[in-house]
Amino acid sequence: MSVPDSRHVLIGGRKLAWREAGRGPALVFIHGMGGNSRNWETQYAKFADHFRVIGWDAPGYGESDDWRSDEPTVADYTAKIRALLDALEVEAAHMVGHSFGGTLMPAFQKAYPDRVLSMVMAQPVIGSGSLDAEKQSEIIAAREKLLRDLGVEAYARVHAPKSCAATADAVTVAKGVEVTSWTRMKGHLAQWSAMARANILDEISENPAPATVVAGMGDKTASQDVVRRIVEAIQGAQLVKLPDVGHMIYIEHPERFNAALEAHLQRVEYPQRGSCSDQARE
Repeated sequence: MSVPDSRHVLIGGRKLAWREAGRGPALVFIHGMGGNSRNWETQYAKFADHFRVIGWDAPGYGESDDWRSDEPTVADYTAKIRALLDALEVEAAHMVGHSFGGTLMPAFQKAYPDRVLSMVMAQPVIGSGSLDAEKQSEIIAAREKLLRDLGVEAYARVHAPKSCAATADAVTVAKGVEVTSWTRMKGHLAQWSAMARANILDEISENPAPATVVAGMGDKTASQDVVRRIVEAIQGAQLVKLPDVGHMIYIEHPERFNAALEAHLQRVEYPQRGSCSDQARE
């Protein structure tokens, strides 16, 4: 199955794009700092037989227009996700977020609890919101300088290999570089700014939706300590560990990620059947 064609809708006079495949309960993918809705190539193919699989382009990514503001907040992102679900007439969905997309999951569920059937956080990060404002500004300025000095393509060549597990082969690393090179600078910096101001631990509801956190054992961005802290903060959340997977979970051994996601969906959609995955859990 090829990647579905991009579509878009105008929301507040600005284009918001997505791709989708299949029919059934909605399964919505929210990407992180790199790539866009094309990231989920193997997930469209795997899950379209039983779900309406939707991948969005965050503002400033893919075919979506940039934000009007240079410093959107977590609440701005979650409101845009809700607006897209409204436009697509999706009342509620299973939500899957990667990296900063995973950071958005609890915030979205807390703000719009009736819209979330369950949530999967793949390699979520906490954010730097617990730091003082001066330190947050330093973090934002450092990334701005790095991207402007290198440019997106050189940044992709430097950054992507570090995001893959040490065991990743050359083909996987090359794919990681390609995906990262899709990044648009303004969209990336807007998202980076939001993450620098965010703290996922402040966004967790006292009544969370069924949740699974997926962690790559070779991830150097969302460390094992980070994902464990997030799991412990979400009542009833499960932790799934994937061997030989770094931060680019959607291209490094995607069958392992898909199996973890399938097991989650089996657990929440058909709890009487139990899990169908052999992935490690804690």
